[in-house]
Amino acid sequence: MLKSIYVYRFLKMGMCVQRHKEKGSFCHILSKEYYGHHNRSPSMYKKDKYGSLGVDVHKTGIASFKRIIDELFPEAFCPILKHPLDPSKGIILHEDGAGSKPIVSYLLYKETGDPRHFRGLARDVVAMNVDDVVCVGATPLAISDYIALNPFTLKKEELLGALAEGFSEVLRELRSVGSDLCFCGGETAELPDIIRTFDISCTVYAEVPLKYVITGSRISPGDIIVGIRSGGKSSMESFENSGLMCNGITLARHVLLSGEYPKKYPEIMCPEVKGYTGRFRLDSYIEELGMTVGEALISPTRIYMPLVLEILRRAEVKALIHNTGGGLTKCLRVGRGVAYIKDTLPEPDPIFLLIQREGKVDWREMYQVFNMGVGMEVVVDKENLNQVIDVCEKFGVGAQPIGRCERSSEGNSLLINSKWGIFSY
Repeated sequence: MLKSIYVYRFLKMGMCVQRHKEKGSFCHILSKEYYGHHNRSPSMYKKDKYGSLGVDVHKTGIASFKRIIDELFPEAFCPILKHPLDPSKGIILHEDGAGSKPIVSYLLYKETGDPRHFRGLARDVVAMNVDDVVCVGATPLAISDYIALNPFTLKKEELLGALAEGFSEVLRELRSVGSDLCFCGGETAELPDIIRTFDISCTVYAEVPLKYVITGSRISPGDIIVGIRSGGKSSMESFENSGLMCNGITLARHVLLSGEYPKKYPEIMCPEVKGYTGRFRLDSYIEELGMTVGEALISPTRIYMPLVLEILRRAEVKALIHNTGGGLTKCLRVGRGVAYIKDTLPEPDPIFLLIQREGKVDWREMYQVFNMGVGMEVVVDKENLNQVIDVCEKFGVGAQPIGRCERSSEGNSLLINSKWGIFSY
């Protein structure tokens, strides 16, 4: 009976959308219908699990910085500034880190004594940066790192040695596929009064001819959203990827890992945050994952840059979205007046199902925190769809249409229609 009611509501929403389609108010009407039936507005949602752990998925306050960035294309995925020497080009100076994944690497290091658990973090921070800048059609040229550590909790030489090996490996792999990224060194800071364990991030410099910038401004009704998988094993990878990447790690480790870890290593947790509530150890092998919990949590982020650059050479792309902070809602920052409708999403990788089940995380929050198995999105028209799929197959990465774009009269909006519910953002 309950299922029939929801089917009725969905059909009713569909008819409502059809009646008002010419007004471009798809998501406004949907939101009104959906939340009206549930007697709660989007602002009435209780504080999510991620927020209770001290992480704000909405990044409140960041608008203060947006106001002082003299960017050329505010609707683009990342800020592009005018090149000071060449007016035909734009420049990007982008920085990102590995989130709280270093804590998982630190735990594995402490439990095993093996510093090789740090190596994958180099791949993570490279991926988080180069995959962001290629979303505007830019070519990454140089990268530098920043490492802050507490020398009282781990050996600096072991950490830096492992990370250096990791950077060397990933840069060598990128050169082998034609992406010559110059490593410019960086900064190592010993900050025992500030850092409990360690942190790592990178800054990448990139350039793009202004005539080739991808901003999302050319998105048209009916354009297709192609989702590129974050899990599995690509032709560039020597490992099976859990698909988790670098976002939502705080939530994942709190709901999966045993409370024994913060008791044994109190430096891994803020005193104001509730302890770990999970039932797994790092070496717990989970059949549905095909790996241990520790391996799933530190599974290196997939680097999409070579794949994306080939797509750009073969297809006309209207938008690219790297699903990092904000999960599947990341598209909301790209373009103007776009209603993103994702109604044919693939089955999430097992790690996401495990996190949701163990943590009893609301599905709406899951889609807002995690990439749910879709690490990169490409928006194209129907004529360019096959070229995108062909390139992904060449790299051994799963890809499929996951939805479409329509017009929105009230800024960008997103509808996710999944088997676990319909969610409007």
